[in-house]
Amino acid sequence: MSFPGPKGSVLLFDSPDRVLKRWSLQHQCNGRELERIQQGCVQLLEFRDRGEHKIQPCWGLTAPAPEPDGILAGLLLTLLEAQPGLFDAYLQLEPQYLQRLKRSQHSPMQLLHEYLQKEEYASEVNQAHNQQTHTIQADTNQFNDEQLIIETLLEQQRAQQKRTRKLIARIFDHRPKG
Repeated sequence: MSFPGPKGSVLLFDSPDRVLKRWSLQHQCNGRELERIQQGCVQLLEFRDRGEHKIQPCWGLTAPAPEPDGILAGLLLTLLEAQPGLFDAYLQLEPQYLQRLKRSQHSPMQLLHEYLQKEEYASEVNQAHNQQTHTIQADTNQFNDEQLIIETLLEQQRAQQKRTRKLIARIFDHRPKG
């Protein structure tokens, strides 16, 4: 079934902060994320205005909306100060979004703590990756060392066989002919 589905379908939307976070984790960011969000929201509003589809947030109509990430909320609020119409379409879908962004801004110290925790996690991930890379390199070095030993042993065996053939040939050549 293609988007938006049959008449009467319920179309779900998520908040810009959560969409950005998901795209970032999926490495789907190309610099046009905010424009893509705005276009998607405009399209949802058009479907809603035609009255053929029901539009609602993915967290439901009665559940509280999830709290935005504090750091991301701070960045989005700064963007909205610079470009006030940036989320006009989304704000029509969820008018209280700006208040949710502002509520997540507890204090600069808390944002700094949140940032440092994320950096600590990223550092742990990098350490685990570096450990894995080190282990792979050690395994590769061990394999190469073992391969060299095997090649050396095979070369020694070939040399021994060559000496044995020469010795046998000399024995047969020096044998009394009778």
